[in-house]
Amino acid sequence: MLTGSVKKHVKQAIPAYVILAAIVVLIAIVSPSFRKVGNIRNIIAQCAVLAIVAIAQSNVLFIGGIDMSVSSVISFSTIMVAMFSADSALGLAGSVILALAVGALTGLVNGIGVVKFRIPAMIITISTQAFLKGICLILMPTSGGKVNTAFAAFLKTRLGVINVSAILALMLFAAFFVVYHYTRFGRSIYAIGNGEVYAAQSGIAVGRTIVATYMISGMVAALAGVVLSARIATGNPLVGDSYAMDSVAAAVVGGISMNGGIGSVVGALAGAVIMSLINNVINNMGISPYYQYITKGLVLVLSLLIFQLKRRKRT
Repeated sequence: MLTGSVKKHVKQAIPAYVILAAIVVLIAIVSPSFRKVGNIRNIIAQCAVLAIVAIAQSNVLFIGGIDMSVSSVISFSTIMVAMFSADSALGLAGSVILALAVGALTGLVNGIGVVKFRIPAMIITISTQAFLKGICLILMPTSGGKVNTAFAAFLKTRLGVINVSAILALMLFAAFFVVYHYTRFGRSIYAIGNGEVYAAQSGIAVGRTIVATYMISGMVAALAGVVLSARIATGNPLVGDSYAMDSVAAAVVGGISMNGGIGSVVGALAGAVIMSLINNVINNMGISPYYQYITKGLVLVLSLLIFQLKRRKRT
């Protein structure tokens, strides 16, 4: 049952779903190829990875932070799965655990940098992003390796138009919705986003919560990379590059404030679908991929402007 505070946060996602519905109707009218079952399946497969990364990004946005290192964590995860899941003693389970561990370690470094050394979140996460990207390029300068075929086939298994990857993403959204809105940890995250001083005065262990939040972000991003590896069937040191900006855009479009304390993962899901639709339409229309960056930038700027206007009206 939704309490008053939960309804307040979920309400922020309503405009995103209205925009999503309008976009779907408009594209379906002007683009017959969009309505094809194969294309819908492709959109859902693309959306699954971004949706998972949007959860990771939402984690830190709720506390007023940001995590640009998710891109390199994703790339590193694809490399680990491609290097070790098929033909090594480490195996699939070992490669996944290794990817998750590095994601958690990256988050730990980010969290300690923010809490102990007061480094701005943008700076520390860009730094870990660059460091991990260098590691990726050393391990695998170009795409290669081999992903466990049974694992890849399982995540691609379809139930109608939806595949196992998308089902996993939806399960994660459900789990994190419960965590954020119905647990002490989740309430602590929102409290920190609304003011660290007041959160500390309420008895919340602010530092530990922030570090834990960045570690969770890293692990969820690593999981997104594992899912992506099954989709592309290889490792790639640059494949995660676009996901940092896309995940921020998905969260903000979904009504999550970059100042912290406002929004819900419900909105991030809608934002992830919207961003995936933009990519799909641009690709299907044969428009240069460079315009994707322009479009995403415009969407993000407009979302921020709308949010700031709404915030001024409330105050």
